[in-house]
Amino acid sequence: MLASPTCLSSSVDLPTTSSIPVSSSPASSTLTNQNLSLYSKWHNRLGHPSLTVLNHVLKFCNESSINKTSMDFCVACCMGKSHQFPTSPSSTLYTHPLQLIFYDLWGPSHVTSSLGYNYYVSFVDTHSRYTSIYFLKSKSDTLQIFKQFQSMVELQLNQKIKEVQTNWGGEFRPFTPFLKSLIIHHRIICPHTHHQNGLVERKHRHIVDMGLTLLSQAFLPLKFWDHAFHTVVYDYNFLKTFGCAYYPHTRPYHTHKLQF
Repeated sequence: MLASPTCLSSSVDLPTTSSIPVSSSPASSTLTNQNLSLYSKWHNRLGHPSLTVLNHVLKFCNESSINKTSMDFCVACCMGKSHQFPTSPSSTLYTHPLQLIFYDLWGPSHVTSSLGYNYYVSFVDTHSRYTSIYFLKSKSDTLQIFKQFQSMVELQLNQKIKEVQTNWGGEFRPFTPFLKSLIIHHRIICPHTHHQNGLVERKHRHIVDMGLTLLSQAFLPLKFWDHAFHTVVYDYNFLKTFGCAYYPHTRPYHTHKLQF
């Protein structure tokens, strides 16, 4: 980072300011090969900065700024700075539930839950963002859980699931032949592009963060994470404070009249 950018002195690889043509006449175009070479040297000497930083330095040194189309293609930047392929945001609009369901597995948890679970799967409807959560003891239960979810939502909404999107994890490999038999399109994200599943990935973050907060609020041990995570996606109409005191009415089942 340049704390206080200053004009670089002339050297063997950096022509002086006077060598930069500024005329717009036909004999001297706006950006000649000499210009492009000069800008590349600025880019290289400053450690391959972004176009914004480079223009800031050029402006400070009273040089003309450049635009993206004027930059030389920098192979070193592609090799050293490339992190992932660019992905354009989806412009598809979903008008009713079950057009597309995002489905992802979370786990394993390093703490087995109070009911013996190590994983959970979440289903997020793209149209309504309605989220369903199911807990699993083993990854091998993933397909069976999906069948339960499918039967429930299709019966309740009187509609069919059109598409399902998952990653290509081993637990989802058996989905393809099963979904194909139901004429449900199975969309699979590209390898190492978890941002394509961003909708359900963000939902995981929300469930885990809020679940841990609820456990902290109620002073409960981590083994109750399944109850906390279930509370996170619970219906607001019946929601109570997580960890509040609960007094069951058990009098009809008492063995004698003096029992609390």
